[in-house]
Amino acid sequence: MSRSAVWGRAGVSARVWLAGVAALFGVVQVALVADVPLGWDESIYASQTDPRRPALVFSAPRARGMSWLAAPIQAVTGSPEALRIYLAVLASLGLYAAYAVWLRVRPDGSVPLAALGLSTLWVTVFYGPTTMPNVAIALACVFATGALLCHALGLAPAWLAWAGGGAVGLATLVRPGDVAPLVGALGVAVLAHPQWRRRAVRLLAPAAVGAAAGALPWLVEAQLRYGGIPARVYRALSTQGTGERFVPDYQLRALDGPILCRPCVRAEQPIPAFGVVLWVVGGALVVAAVWFALRARHTARPGVTEATLMSAWVGGVLAFPYLFLVGYAAPRFMLPAYALLALPVGQALHRLCTGRSGRVRVVPAAVVAIALLAHSLVQYRVLEDVLAAQTASRVRWVAVADALAGRGVAPPCTLLGPSSPTVAYVAGCDAVTIKRHAGDEAYSLADLRAAVEREQVAVVLRGSEPRPDYTRGWAQVPARELPRGYRVLIAP
Repeated sequence: MSRSAVWGRAGVSARVWLAGVAALFGVVQVALVADVPLGWDESIYASQTDPRRPALVFSAPRARGMSWLAAPIQAVTGSPEALRIYLAVLASLGLYAAYAVWLRVRPDGSVPLAALGLSTLWVTVFYGPTTMPNVAIALACVFATGALLCHALGLAPAWLAWAGGGAVGLATLVRPGDVAPLVGALGVAVLAHPQWRRRAVRLLAPAAVGAAAGALPWLVEAQLRYGGIPARVYRALSTQGTGERFVPDYQLRALDGPILCRPCVRAEQPIPAFGVVLWVVGGALVVAAVWFALRARHTARPGVTEATLMSAWVGGVLAFPYLFLVGYAAPRFMLPAYALLALPVGQALHRLCTGRSGRVRVVPAAVVAIALLAHSLVQYRVLEDVLAAQTASRVRWVAVADALAGRGVAPPCTLLGPSSPTVAYVAGCDAVTIKRHAGDEAYSLADLRAAVEREQVAVVLRGSEPRPDYTRGWAQVPARELPRGYRVLIAP
């Protein structure tokens, strides 16, 4: 049998395995996460395209991509469960499409292994069916990097290169700040390769065009609403900044929750042991894959070495900003890096299981299978804890909305206070803040007084959040009607 026939049969088998991984990923998302109420950011994103609810306050760092992605299902129904199922299907299809590109270079079991590794992380399962940008960006980065690689190696038609540019555009629509390191890493990779350098403009044009097109809505909104791009960038950075920079241990501490570590208290948030194992073993496998690829660069199938180096390089660059330049942590921030680094990890595991001959070695394969099973069980246990904590927290928002309804606060209505957006989404109310900065919604105390005259207005507070001065004379809902830690004041 010819070598091409062997590779062809292996490629078909790899596609079947990859499809199975993607399908299982979709089923797990729906089974475990579909009934979790929407979170804080999700409520804001989902409200922008929900015709049944007012659009909640939209801050400078946010981009419209996730709202537009949710728009088709939001136009039909405002059901959070339907939205989650829809997004789970998109994430499952995206997982297959993103990694299937890499089968053009490596038509073997390493690619399904990479997809399996990413899809078994609790953070991937939790955020896959959510109106949050990180899984979409991760899969877009994998697809865009693979498309450029295939274009550079001459293994794909021209349309695939522009599809990769479209993936860059999607990522930019969803979260513009994450695309800069991606495009930069791709540019450096092309310029560093002697044969690719001569075609740099043609190779990088799709990614550049996609990034420019995807950034256009954000830039136009900056000009129209914030008085210019520099003003919006300044507001976005000031909103996200904490004053800290060196936080690689923060990402480790957040691996088993909380889903947002801001601030991360070093002494109070322990580093989970499984996180250390995950990073150490994963890092060692990436190094092993690079070593294997460099050793076999003269004998391996064309493009295999470039695939290993490219995925390791881009994944490392995507990890850098969230390890060293952002002063807080969330497990989801690292998803784009994990998604790319899963490819060399999968290549190392495949090499360990098959050796140079390509035949499965029973003992190493059994050890890898047991390790993957143990990894999946650990991730599931963490996911259980995260789901329990998040569901309990978000059910309180529903309880506050029910208490407001019991007091006659029903649409049309307006809520204020730092804790109001999530409750407002459930209650069908608008959530506003008194304008303080350029770009904030033009809502003033005069607007508030006018709103009180025509509809129900309430303030939602938590813990020690101070009572605003404008609430003098407002009725406080009895504590027995509210979840512990919440206070609600209703305008007369």
